[in-house]
Amino acid sequence: MFTSSAIARTPIIILGLVAVLMFWGCKSTPSPIIVGDTYTNIEYEYSIRIPQGWEPLNEIPDEFGYFKALPINPELCSLMLYNEKSGGLIAIMNNVMRIAYDDYFEVSYAIWDESLSGLKSTMEKDLKAVAFRYNINMENLHTTQQNYFANQYSYKPEELIGVESSFEFADQRAHFNFSNYWFPCRNTKTCKTIVILACYDQNLAQNQQAFGAVLSSLRAHDYYE
Repeated sequence: MFTSSAIARTPIIILGLVAVLMFWGCKSTPSPIIVGDTYTNIEYEYSIRIPQGWEPLNEIPDEFGYFKALPINPELCSLMLYNEKSGGLIAIMNNVMRIAYDDYFEVSYAIWDESLSGLKSTMEKDLKAVAFRYNINMENLHTTQQNYFANQYSYKPEELIGVESSFEFADQRAHFNFSNYWFPCRNTKTCKTIVILACYDQNLAQNQQAFGAVLSSLRAHDYYE
């Protein structure tokens, strides 16, 4: 049941989609763990496999200067991966909401759609958009919950929102694609993870494969009883 208090929080839920890239992803405590090619973040309850040739970074390379014109603070990423050879950057940002996961089931498609339109307008303030396409997979809220019920300790979140966007920057076409995952965590809360791919047009094809591999490997882990 979508309670009156949850309905009252709906504007906050939607505004969070617009502001998320700027404010999410505080540094994790305890520290993340890398074993072999598997990265596990205990604070935000997720793990991914690091593709071959990609290395963790603490700072955004200079070639991704267009990040400064986007509503994103790269210092707040929980993980950044860079492939110097392919010229690609994969960043992961996170947040934990105190709103129960079930409360999101009653948010209408129109509200999700409106929030993404607002995000597009925000991103276009300082950059000339070439393309901005998105899909909203509301049914995946239920699929993710079913996966959680099957095994909360290690389960597959399904993509809620996918965005493919590109912009003109320094006489080049820059891509900024991301997938947004919302999943149950900490027993009664909602974790949100955004996986971002940034690269230039000439490098898109070779970086999409690694991006897809990261998305496929994403797992959530709720150890709270």
